[in-house]
Amino acid sequence: MAHDLQEVLQKSFVETNGDPRQTIRAVCAWDFEQVRQDPATILQLATLVLARDHRGAMKMLRQAYAAYDEAGIQAYQAILARWGATLRAPFTAELMAVTLTALVEGLAIRHLADPEAVPNHLFGNAVIALIGSVVDTGQNHEHIDDVITPLADEIMLTYEVARIDSLPEDPRSAIIAAARAEFAARGYFATTLAHISIRAGVPLSVLKQLFPSKALIVVKALRPQFDELRSKIDDDLALLVAPAVIVKRHLGRLASFAVCNQDFVEAFLMLVAHETATSPEIAVEVRRELDLPSVMTPAIKLGQEHGVFVSTIEAYELSAALTNSLLLRCFTRRDDDAATHAEFIHATCLHGLLSRTNHATPM
Repeated sequence: MAHDLQEVLQKSFVETNGDPRQTIRAVCAWDFEQVRQDPATILQLATLVLARDHRGAMKMLRQAYAAYDEAGIQAYQAILARWGATLRAPFTAELMAVTLTALVEGLAIRHLADPEAVPNHLFGNAVIALIGSVVDTGQNHEHIDDVITPLADEIMLTYEVARIDSLPEDPRSAIIAAARAEFAARGYFATTLAHISIRAGVPLSVLKQLFPSKALIVVKALRPQFDELRSKIDDDLALLVAPAVIVKRHLGRLASFAVCNQDFVEAFLMLVAHETATSPEIAVEVRRELDLPSVMTPAIKLGQEHGVFVSTIEAYELSAALTNSLLLRCFTRRDDDAATHAEFIHATCLHGLLSRTNHATPM
């Protein structure tokens, strides 16, 4: 099927002079006819209804759908590459394949029962509508919700005045929770204060009074956990815990901080990196409020003074290297847990700081 679909796609590109609308309609017409006439369409429905508890039958059904999806993935990736486009989150080529496979099969089955309700061109028109929403030709890393942002904003303006009288009981917490959800769905840069306002149920004017910028939301969201990290280090220092032990404990806490606050920590890293070049004053303020390397610095400095850490590099710079390495690993290996992240950095990075028994050579 994959080979046939690719051939139909290529032929359609030529016959329609590259017009994406006609290409999609031609491919969809072919696909709809294939599914409508394929005896397997009814067989698969019967299997799902009558043999859902039969492991062998369901395994074969899943394999069949996987083959359909793979054919679709190859076709959609080819189309996107030709158009120089991407898909709006949360859609991927895989999710598109599943969606369109389910859509064409559902329409084909409905057509068999009620042809007048499902004309042959309906699938093509539905895909055109879906593609128009899902495909991002500007490669702006947009979210599917952005398609109706103008409509949503207009509707929300209608309720702006009324909402002032029905604010959430704790608007700050509502805003922070909404920001977390929006950053997770769109990413930090694609999220606007208006997006957060709508999700939080807080008028934009009120939100700006509480949080004039996205950066401030990130700072306020992470500040309590940041203060806790510093407090625990201070306790360890006061209790005369060995510097190497303090650093190892802190790496574990920092990894948990990053994993549990993934969306905000990622936003923090991105805004610091970006704002350093575009708005240095914001970057300086954020770094001052959330100076993560400074938390571990006293322990490393103490270790240097006692000969536990042999590096002569400034303690803050060493702390920054360990902190940045750990945070980077948390966001490039998202399937690992916090303990794994911390242990890896401890084993590979911190080991180079430890004094050797027989020869302590300055780094």
